[in-house]
Amino acid sequence: MIPSSKCFMQISNERRDRMSLMLAPSIMCADLLHMEDEIKELEKGGADFIHYDIMDTTFTTQTMLPFCMIPRIQSITAIPLDIHLMIDRPERILDKLLPYCKDTYIGIHVEVTKEITSLFSSIHAAGGKCCAILNAGTSIHCLEEILPYIDMVNLILGNAGFCARQPLNEQLLLKIRNTRSLLDSCDRSILLEVDGGVSPEVAEKAKQAGANVFVLGTKSIYQPDCIASQECIKFRRNLEAGQSRSV
Repeated sequence: MIPSSKCFMQISNERRDRMSLMLAPSIMCADLLHMEDEIKELEKGGADFIHYDIMDTTFTTQTMLPFCMIPRIQSITAIPLDIHLMIDRPERILDKLLPYCKDTYIGIHVEVTKEITSLFSSIHAAGGKCCAILNAGTSIHCLEEILPYIDMVNLILGNAGFCARQPLNEQLLLKIRNTRSLLDSCDRSILLEVDGGVSPEVAEKAKQAGANVFVLGTKSIYQPDCIASQECIKFRRNLEAGQSRSV
């Protein structure tokens, strides 16, 4: 059973204060012709993850990013990858990822496979961490049966691939709150990530609702004439300042 909103409000301030705020810049939004330089910028900016989208047009009109870049990125940075499989039937290609998934988050959409627990078991066996991804229209009830398998939940703030055009509404904020409450009912820490059109304003609202990992793209650190490292530092400072004011 999903805990009520009242239950969510009873989460202690001490527990919420311990919830680290983490930034996951989406490397897809960077200058791909100079990826190594872009990654160095993220290191200087203190990024916690590098969000890496693999797409096959199931959710978007694009096909990105290639598998071959994963080991290359891992060879030049200690920042862990947060891999988002925006693909149909991920079981077809998971074996290609397993050699590179140690200490890496592998995210799978709950909407596209009937084998998600088996896939998550394979990821854990290879030393990886598991992320369940839900589109905006997907109920969080599906998480109840897979909680023992997951290390993070990624809530897409709109329809995947089109989030930047869609505003964050009260229903999505309630979904974040209810998901946070469900995750906090477990006896272990599970991260809650938000993804899609995450501007500073959206991040603040999502943080107040219980999110603690933020995928950053063109609505935040990757804007014209911006330096990603400086924008990461500023984004975190503003989020943490808001957290201090709310205590």
